[in-house]
Amino acid sequence: MALNLAQIAKEEPKKTSIPRLGDGTYMARVASVVDFGVQKQTDWKTGAEIDPKPTVMITFQVPSESVEIEDSETGEKRTVPRFIGKEYTLSTFERSNLMKMVTAVAPGIQSLEELLNKSVMIQVGSTSTGNAKIKEVMACPKGMEVGDLTMDAVYFDFSFPNKELFDSLPQWQQDRVTSALNWKGFSEDDASPESKF
Repeated sequence: MALNLAQIAKEEPKKTSIPRLGDGTYMARVASVVDFGVQKQTDWKTGAEIDPKPTVMITFQVPSESVEIEDSETGEKRTVPRFIGKEYTLSTFERSNLMKMVTAVAPGIQSLEELLNKSVMIQVGSTSTGNAKIKEVMACPKGMEVGDLTMDAVYFDFSFPNKELFDSLPQWQQDRVTSALNWKGFSEDDASPESKF
């Protein structure tokens, strides 16, 4: 059965603490690419506001990992796949974090949509507050088997937003999209032309 991120997020119990993905290196697949539009930015050292930037969230599924969650109201337990995402500034500058990742795992692609379902290797570390974060995304060694996605891959293009696809995103991603400084909402003719990078 194909799952999407929103379905998982909406079905997850609201009062459950899901343990973080542990530090280490994992084989993964690109599960979604969601364009957040132009977002406010702050300096990570000082907290001061800096120039806003276009951003994109790339989410990876780790096929070898899952977690059992329990609904705090019903006590029902179920197993869900593990996902972890990384937000990038949308930039084609060769030294940008996004382009370093693209060059490593899919050199020569013309659209970020081409990243979907790519097998990669991710290194997970910890933030200063102990949360999991992606430290690096690398190409898989040749011949390495990576499990399949357990969901339909998702590509949301901010410039040509598809309402049905938007509604399928987790609520926090919808909130990020609509909080963009350049968000204009949906139009009647939301048919997307060729994907942008």
